[in-house]
Amino acid sequence: MGIIIFFVLALVAGVCLAGWLAIAMIVGSSRAQKKAVANAPTILDGAFDGRDDVVFKVNMESLPFEDVILGAKQRGYRLSSQSQDTEHSQTLIFERE
Repeated sequence: MGIIIFFVLALVAGVCLAGWLAIAMIVGSSRAQKKAVANAPTILDGAFDGRDDVVFKVNMESLPFEDVILGAKQRGYRLSSQSQDTEHSQTLIFERE
């Protein structure tokens, strides 16, 4: 009987630990994205520096998709292609206008 209780408690502890890790990852991604948004002009100026083609990856820790599109447009680029890498990540390819 004691071993069953041990396994049930271990299972509950494992589920709780997984939940806390998931929350920590979400909070970390949120902080990283807030930092990226605060540094948006620097990030966008560095990415769109006059080259003909620019590849930009968007994910949960980078600038939001809309900010990248608008920033590229302001710097003379247009979106020419995009691909969905994963559920939360995509690659954007821009061309200089």
